[in-house]
Amino acid sequence: MNKRNYNVFFNTHTVSGIIISVGLYVIFFAGAFALFKDEIKIWEEGTPLSHIARKDINYDNIFDTLHQTYDLTGRDLQLNFGGKSDQIYVAMSASKDTLASQKQQESQYFSVDINTLETKTYNEHYSLGEFLYRLHFLGQIPYAGLFLAGIISLFFLFAIVTGVIVHWRKIIPNFYYFNPKIALKRVWADAHTALGLIGLPFQFVFAVSGAYFCLSILVLLPAGLLYNGDQSKLIADMRPDRKVYNWKGETDKPFISFNEIAEQAETTWDQYRLTRGFIKNYAGNNMKYILSGELSSDKRFIGVGSIIIDAYTGKVESEKNPNTLSYIEDAQFVFGRLHFAHFGGNALKLMYFLLALITCFVIISGVLIWIEARNKKSMTISQRLYTAKVGHVYLAICLSMLPVTALSFLFVKFAEGHFTNKISAIYWFYFTTWLLFILFFRFKRDNYFTNKYSLLLGGVIGLLIPISNGIVSGNWIWVAFLQQQFDILLIDFLWIGIAITSLIFYVNIKPEVKANSAFTKHPLNYKDISNAKAIGVAVTETQTDHTNELTTKNNLPMRTKVILLWFILAFTWIVHHIYGLFNIYYNETLIMDGATGAAPLEHHIFRIILEGFCLLFALLSIEVSKKWFKTTSFIWACLAGLYNVYHLISAFLYEPSNVSEIFMLLLTVIASIFLVRNTNQWRQEL
Repeated sequence: MNKRNYNVFFNTHTVSGIIISVGLYVIFFAGAFALFKDEIKIWEEGTPLSHIARKDINYDNIFDTLHQTYDLTGRDLQLNFGGKSDQIYVAMSASKDTLASQKQQESQYFSVDINTLETKTYNEHYSLGEFLYRLHFLGQIPYAGLFLAGIISLFFLFAIVTGVIVHWRKIIPNFYYFNPKIALKRVWADAHTALGLIGLPFQFVFAVSGAYFCLSILVLLPAGLLYNGDQSKLIADMRPDRKVYNWKGETDKPFISFNEIAEQAETTWDQYRLTRGFIKNYAGNNMKYILSGELSSDKRFIGVGSIIIDAYTGKVESEKNPNTLSYIEDAQFVFGRLHFAHFGGNALKLMYFLLALITCFVIISGVLIWIEARNKKSMTISQRLYTAKVGHVYLAICLSMLPVTALSFLFVKFAEGHFTNKISAIYWFYFTTWLLFILFFRFKRDNYFTNKYSLLLGGVIGLLIPISNGIVSGNWIWVAFLQQQFDILLIDFLWIGIAITSLIFYVNIKPEVKANSAFTKHPLNYKDISNAKAIGVAVTETQTDHTNELTTKNNLPMRTKVILLWFILAFTWIVHHIYGLFNIYYNETLIMDGATGAAPLEHHIFRIILEGFCLLFALLSIEVSKKWFKTTSFIWACLAGLYNVYHLISAFLYEPSNVSEIFMLLLTVIASIFLVRNTNQWRQEL
C-alpha cells in the first residue's frame, strides 16, 4: 500500500472511531450487562424461582382470571414465556368485536405470575436489566435513539474494516510484542492492536447484527418492493405467528384447553421448548392457537418451529418443522442468536461479557492514542486545550459508567417495592448520578485520576452488591447455592469478579504511568489559561492586553454579562409562565382537575428552582467571585440549560400549535447557551 492510501485509511479510521467512540462505549458497556437482563431482574426481585417447565404452567387458569378482569372476547393475545422467571408477559390487543365495551377497546401489556396470578404493569415490573438493555441501543433517547445506534454500528463496521487495513502488516507482530516500559503512546497502540485482534470476529458480528436490528426498516424496504408494498403479506411470510385473522363473530362453542395444546406442541419434536404463544380472536368463530418455540442449541444452532391449530377442532392448519430450515423465517433468528448469545448457555454469555469489556478497552485505548498523538509542542495552546478537553469529557463519560452502574444495583436492591413507577426512579437515579460523576471528573481534568478512582469506586461498590443482596433479600451466596438459585448466584459472582478485577487494576496502575504521559511532559496550566492562550496565540501581544480582551469581550466585563444573563433567564421563565394566561382569551381553562385554589408546595419549589435560583445567582454574582461560587454557577447553568432544551423539545412534540410558548422557550435555550459559555469563561479567569 502506498503512503497516500495508508494515510487516507489511517485518517478515516481515526476520525470515524473518535466520532462514535462515546456512543459505542455506552452501547458495549450496557450491552455487556444486557446479556444478563433476565438474571438481573430475578436478582433484583430476590424471590426464589419455582423452575416450572413452560408446558406445565396452568394457562387455562390464567386465561380465566384475565377474562374476568379484561373480557378477552375478540382480542389477540401474545404470551412471551421466557425461560427462567416465574412471570410470563402478556400483550393484549384491543377487541375486534364491534360491540366491545370501552374497556375492551384498550390494548394492554403486563406480566402475570404463574404461581400467584398477580399482574404487574410495565412500569411495575421494570428492572435495571431492562434499563441497561434499552441503553444498549440508546432507547432512552426518544424517537432517534434506535436509529442513532444503527448509524453508530455502521460507522463501527467502517472503523473495523479500515483498522484491519491500516494494521494488516503489523497486526500479528504487535499481538506478540507488548512492552509497558516504552512510551505511553506505544503502550496504548500495542494494547489497542492486540486486544482489537482478539475481539475482531466478535466485534464484526456485533457491528453487522446491530446495524441490522437498529436499521431494520431499511432492510425491509427492498423486501417490501418484492411484495408490491403489501406489508401484511411480507410479515405473514417472515413471521407467520404475527398473521392477522379477521373477526368473524362470537361463538359459545367450547374451545380446546390451551394446556393440552401447549403440552402437545412441546412434545411434538425432541428437545423442543416453547418460547411464545398466540391466541387469535379469543372466543371467536375462527379462534386459533399459535405456538412457537425452538430446539435446544445443543441439538441445532437454528431450529425454530411453530404450529397453528384450530382452537375448536384441534386440527393442525400449518406447521413449521424446526428441523427444516426456512431462509425467510430463520434468517433474522441467526442474527438474534449471534447478537444476544442465545446459545451455549451462561458460559458463552460470560465469554461475550468479557469480549464486550475488551471492546470497551479497545475504544478507550483508541481515544488515548489520539490524545497522546495530538499533544505536541508544535501545536498551538488552543489545539492542545481542545484535545485535552475532548479527552477529559470522553473519559469522564465512559469510565464513570462502572461506578454508576454498580451504585444503581445497590439502589434497585434497597428501593425494591418502594416505587410504583420504577422507570422514573431508575432513570432519575442513573442519569443524575452519571451526570454528577461526569461533571466532577471533567473539571478535575486528570485522566489518570478518572481512571484510578473509577476502578476504585467500581471495585468497592461492586463488593457491596452481593452483601446488599444478602441483607435485603436474604439470598446470601451460600443460601442461593443451597436453594439452587443459580441465576441470583450468577449476578453476585459476576460483580465479585468485576470488583476484584477492578481493584487489581487499581493497585497496579502506578504514578509512573502518568509520568509517561505527554500531558505530564508538556503540562497545561489550567489556572492560567488566559496567559497560556496569550503566549500561544500571539507572542507579540502583552499578557495584560490579551487578558483584558478576554474579560471585557463586547465591551462588557464577564461578571456583568453573567449577571445580565441570569436576569434574562429568570425573566424568560416568568414570561413563559405568564403566557399561560393568554389562553383565557380563547375559552381555555388553566384550572387543573382537583384544584382547590391553593398551589401545592411542589409547585412553589418548582418556581423557586426555575426563577428564584436564577435571581439568586444573579444577586450573589454582584458580590461573590470566589472560585467555588463560579464553579457552582457553571454547574447550575448547565443543569438549567439541559432542562430548558428538554422543555423546548417537549413543546415541539406535544404543543406544536403553541407558537408563542415555543418562541419564548427558544429564547430561554439561547440565553442558557450564552450563560453556560460565559460562566465557564468567567470561571477560568484569574
